[in-house]
Order: sequence, then C-alpha cells, then structure tokens
Amino acid sequence: MKEVCKKLIGQTIISCQAYEDTPLYGADNMKKMAACAIMGGAKAVRSCWSQDIKAIRSLSNDLIIIGIDKVIDKTKKESTYPIITPNFESVKKVVEAGANVVALDCTPYETRGKDEIVALLKQIHDTYPDIAVMADTARVEDAKFVHDTGYVDIVSNTLSDYVTKSGKFDKDVVIEYKKQCPNCLVNAEGKIWDLNDMQEAIDAGSDMITIGTAVTRPHLITERFIKYNNKHRTNRV
Repeated sequence: MKEVCKKLIGQTIISCQAYEDTPLYGADNMKKMAACAIMGGAKAVRSCWSQDIKAIRSLSNDLIIIGIDKVIDKTKKESTYPIITPNFESVKKVVEAGANVVALDCTPYETRGKDEIVALLKQIHDTYPDIAVMADTARVEDAKFVHDTGYVDIVSNTLSDYVTKSGKFDKDVVIEYKKQCPNCLVNAEGKIWDLNDMQEAIDAGSDMITIGTAVTRPHLITERFIKYNNKHRTNRV
C-alpha cells in the first residue's frame, strides 16, 4: 500500500471546488477555502484544476491533495462522456500541480470503453508509480472492474447518485464496494450532509469520507435551508 493511502485511512477529505458561475471561483478563493479546512482539522482536500491545486499546495507540503481536472464540453450531454480527469493530459496537469492522489472517472461510456480505461490506468501506473489513483465510479460493477485491473488504490462511489437519483447518501453501495473490492481502500462520497450521514458511511466500513457541498458550497447550503423553510411554512400565516 502506498504511503499516502495509509495516511488517508480514517480521514475526512474536504472537497474545495467552485465553478466559474459561482462567487467563490478562483485559485485564491479555493486556497482560502482549503486553509479553512486545514484550520478545522482536515489533513486532506480534493481540488479541481491545476491552478487551484498549485495554490492549495503552497499552504502545506504535508497536506494530502486529491487532484482532479474537470473537462466539460457544453456541446455534449454530461452523462455520455467522462468529465473528471478524462485523459492522460489531465492526469499530467494534476500531478505536476502538486497532487498526491489523482482521481478520475472510471465509468465506461459509449465514447470511452473499458479497454481505454485500462490503458489510461496502466499509463498512470507506469508513469507515476508513487502517485495513488482514486477511481470515481457510479456502480458497484464499475468499481469491481477497475479494482480487478490492479492499477487502482482507492475506489469511490463519487458518481453513484447520478445513477440512483436518490438525493441521499447510500450506505448499501459503500457496503458492496467493500465486499467487491477487497484490495482497494473505499472512499464514501456524495450526499453526506450531516453527522448522521457520516455515521452511516463509517458504519458501512468506508476507509475515508469525502465531504464537499455540505461544507464548501455556501449557495447550495443556503438553498437547502431556504427550500426547507418555504416548504414547511406554506400553511402558516
């Protein structure tokens, strides 16, 4: 097991990301967001795009950074192609920016099948043997597929809600990941909103937990409370 993976066991990873259409977009803002996470006790963050990773790396050499590179093609439907670190060029950007772990979408699509995924994972393994690989997946069978290649260190259910559309953390998925992927660590991620969700992720046997929106996306946190308030006050004067 890679040293960085040993350090991730039992950790809470804070995902510090912001898109161009939100007020917090930009490397300086994400550096501050990561600094807040560190102040709160986080020893690992997940960061998107090389400029953000570089800025966050300047905070600490000891911080574990799970790096991704989202490549969004607005002419395509998102569910038809990989967005998260889709190719080796993206991997290279993430590693050179200072990430200890590279996360990438390992879901098979019509536009990129299993053979291409295996080839990419092998290239990462051969080029960056000391960099850990986290496989972002949507289904248990996809996690097992990449687990069986031997090129992945961590499997994550990052994308499972895009399939289930439940809007809730799915404990059973993480339990199955642990059963089907015994040689990989398991990261629980997605729809972890509160301490009850976190407890479920722990009880499911996850080796680490990633929390994003519930901590680092203020507009969505606000929206959640506003919607709840509006819904439950409809019958009151």
